Amino acid sequence: MILSGNKGEWSEIYVFLRLLDTGKLDVADENLNAIPNEFYRILEIIRKETKTTNNYVREDDKVTINVVNDQTGENEQFSYPITVFAEKANNLLSLIKSTSGRAFQLPPIAAFLKELRIGTIKDVGHNRDITITIEDFRTGMPQTLGFSIKSYLGSDSTLFNAGTGTNFIYEVVLPEGESLDCDEFNRSTYPLTGRIGARLKKLRDEYNATFVFKKVQSDCLYQNLLAIDGHMPLLLAELLLIKSELGFNDIRRCTEELTRRNPLGIDTSTHGNIYEYKIKRFLQDSAQGMTPEKPWLGIYDATGGQIIVKEDGDIVCYHIYELNRFRDFLFNSTKFEGASTSEDAGNPGHPRADAKKKFFYGWVYEENEKYYIKINLQVRSK
Repeated sequence: MILSGNKGEWSEIYVFLRLLDTGKLDVADENLNAIPNEFYRILEIIRKETKTTNNYVREDDKVTINVVNDQTGENEQFSYPITVFAEKANNLLSLIKSTSGRAFQLPPIAAFLKELRIGTIKDVGHNRDITITIEDFRTGMPQTLGFSIKSYLGSDSTLFNAGTGTNFIYEVVLPEGESLDCDEFNRSTYPLTGRIGARLKKLRDEYNATFVFKKVQSDCLYQNLLAIDGHMPLLLAELLLIKSELGFNDIRRCTEELTRRNPLGIDTSTHGNIYEYKIKRFLQDSAQGMTPEKPWLGIYDATGGQIIVKEDGDIVCYHIYELNRFRDFLFNSTKFEGASTSEDAGNPGHPRADAKKKFFYGWVYEENEKYYIKINLQVRSK
C-alpha cells in the first residue's frame, strides 16, 4: 500500500530524511532564525512501526538501520550512504512544494521508505512526531527526546484546532424589560461583512447589550484551561470578544488590548506583562500537546520541544532549554482563526443540516428565556 498524507505529514518524513542527511538540528532565536554555532548533533532517530522498533544510527558517511521485531526479538541490520538521504530529502522537498491536494501519494519516496522498513508516515508509538537522540552542545551528553513538528511548506499550520467543544458561550444581557426576536435579528445581520463582529456591535450599539462569559462548551477543555491557569477560560473568552468586535486576529495585538482592558484588575504598574505571560502559557501548552478532548496535566510527550520546517526547507528547533524564545516565537507568530460557522444561509440563526463540521456558532439564540451567542476558538500560525 502506497503511503498518503498531507503536506504537514509529509513534512515529518522530510525532517526525518533531512536530519539524517545533515546530522544537525539548528537552534532558533525568537524570530525563527538559526543561531550561529548553536546546534544539536544527530546521533540516532528512533521510529516505532506497527510491529517493529527501528533505529537509524548516523555515522560518518552512512546511516545504519537496526530493525527489531517487537514480538520475536528478531533483528535485521543494513546501511545506506548519507548521500542517499540528501538526495531523497531534496526530492521530497520539491515534491511537497509542487504538489497540491489535502492528501497525496509520492510513490518514489514511498518506495525508498519501504526499503527503510517504514510502513506509516507517522510514528505509531507516540503522540510526539519524531524521537531523536541528540548530543547536547552545552554538556556534550547524549539525550533521547521527543519533538513535535510544525511545517510552513503548506498552508499555515494550526496550533489549536477548532471543534464542536471549542465554542465559548456568552449570555447576551439586555436592559431590564427588553427582548429580542432572535430569528429576525439573525436574518437581518446575516448578510453583514464580518458577521459575528457586526452582530456583537449591533447588540451593543442598538440594544445596549452586554456579554457575560458563561462556559466553554467542552467540559474537558474547560478543565484543561483551568489546569494551565485559573483565569484562562475567562481570558480566552475576553480575547475572542476583542477579536470579533475590533476585527483583528493577531494574538499579540489582541493581548495588548486585553492588557488595556485589564479584566482581572491587576496592578499593571508592577505586573504589566502578566496577561502576555498567561497567554504565552496557553500557546506553549497547545504547541506541546494540549487538545480540547483529552485531559491535560502538563505532561509533555514532546519532551525536547518543537521542530519548525521553514518555507525554504531549512529546519530549526526550540529545545525545552529555549522555552522563553519558544514562547516569544508563538506569541509573535499566531493568530485567531474563524472556522466555518455552519450557519444555514436559507434560515439564519439555525444549523445547516448538511454541515460537514458541526461547529454551529456565531448567531444569537434563546434558551430558558435568556439569550446567548457562541464564539469558536481556533489558533493558527500566521
